[in-house]
Order: sequence, then C-alpha cells, then structure tokens
Amino acid sequence: METKKVKTDSQEFMEKMGKLMRQALETPEGMRALAAAIAAPIESDIARKEITSLLLTKHNLPKGERAVYQKRPRLRAYFISKEGEAREQEVGKDEIEIPTHRVHSAPMVDISILKHGNVGTLTDIQTASSDEIRKEIDKRTITVISAAVPAENVVTISGGVLTEDGLNDAISILEDKELTVKYIVLRGKRFNEMRSWDLDPVTQLELRQKGIIKVYGGANILLTSAADVNEILIVPDEEIGKMPVREPLTAEAIDKKLKFKTGWLIWSELGMGVTRPDIVAKVVIQP
Repeated sequence: METKKVKTDSQEFMEKMGKLMRQALETPEGMRALAAAIAAPIESDIARKEITSLLLTKHNLPKGERAVYQKRPRLRAYFISKEGEAREQEVGKDEIEIPTHRVHSAPMVDISILKHGNVGTLTDIQTASSDEIRKEIDKRTITVISAAVPAENVVTISGGVLTEDGLNDAISILEDKELTVKYIVLRGKRFNEMRSWDLDPVTQLELRQKGIIKVYGGANILLTSAADVNEILIVPDEEIGKMPVREPLTAEAIDKKLKFKTGWLIWSELGMGVTRPDIVAKVVIQP
C-alpha cells in the first residue's frame, strides 16, 4: 500500500491529536475530524508492515469499475470469498472478476481518554487496529496463494523439519520454468531451522553479525505469522495475481455512543486473486 508516512512521534502531531481529542467530545463534527486524523497513521503503519502488496499487484479501482482481469483459459484462477476462504474459478474462461470485501476493526476508547487528551493511549489503540487489519489482509493473501499452487508444484517432505534439499527442490520448480524466485514466505519457526544449514560464507557472516538471513538463493525471505507453519511459499519475480482496492482505508465515528465509551469503524474494501497459479510453488512439511 503506497501512502505518505505519518510521523506519529513528532511534537506537532502530538499537539494536533491532543487538541482534536478534546474537541471530539464537543460536537459530532469534532468526532468525525478525529476519525479522519487517526486514519492516516493507521494506513501508514499497515503500509510499513504488510506483505500483500509485495506478493500481489495492487490496483486502485476507479469508481464504478469492476475488478475484471485477463487470465489464461487453460488455467484456473483463485480468489478470496467474503468469509476469507479461497475459491476456485473453473478453466475455460479468459477473464476473472475478483470480488472485493471489507476488512475492518472497531476500536473503542474510554471517554476520559479523549477528555484528558491522552495521545499515548490513542496511539496504542491505533496500533492495535492497524495490526488487526494488516494481519487479516495478509492472512487472506497467503490463503489464496497457497490454495492456488497446483499439485505438480508442491514439494512434500517428511520429518517435521524444513530441509535445505526440500526448499531447493521447490525453488528448482520455478527455475525450470526460466523464472527467478523473488520471495520465500514462511513462519519464524521454519526460518529458525534454516540457521543450522550449511550456508554460503556471505550468508553465514550475515547470520553471525545480525542474527537473521534476509536473502536465500537470491530470493528475499518474508516472515509472517499469516503463513501456515507447515508451508513455505515460493513466489517468482513475475505477477501472480491482483489486489483490487475498491475503497482505501477509512475511519468513521460510530453513530451511537455508550455512557463511558465511544469509538470508530476503521475499514477498507479490497480483494485478492491469483491468475497465474502455474508459476507459484510451495513446500509442505509433514511429521
């Protein structure tokens, strides 16, 4: 997600938010102004941490435009349903319409927090909402990509541990198609298993100095809790699908206030779809 970075730790931002918080209790317009102000830092935080825009091509939909994209008739396409589950489109069609759905968070805040202009507490609420929305977006993206991988592109290994041979076999599947692997997507647990491998000298040095590996075999490593702990996705440097955005991140003040609390509905409407499942691979780890 491309958005302007908001400096939430600046004195100017803190003073502005403190003023808006106190004004929010005075009029409905003040509450709406505060809602608009909290949307920007939440969107900025999501953009900084999410991985979806690295894996799928973002497309901001003009008003009224359908999210229709070309695909190869011989290939199936996959998309995310309203329930967050992967759905399959049959072969034979040369286009797919990717449905868009709302992803949201509904944080509440004690009225006393606004009354006293407690910006720190409001920032914590913003961070929690950002994480909730980002994790759901990335979870849906990982779900549809994983479901899209055809059986011939799956490497299954036993023993309950990620092996160097298993990962290299999956990478080779894409290399045999004359593709370059751009991203390896996995959970932190599986990344830790890579530390004991016989890595090249440059990677070993990075591991000793920084405790992490950012690149393996020329591919960037993406760690995410959204990934299945028993799966590693291998994504090429070519487009595999789309992320149509119907509505960018929006924050709205709730209409009904409780006696001691109020809050916002923070949401975005977007979709996820894979149009080139044939160029994605994965490793499946079994006990």
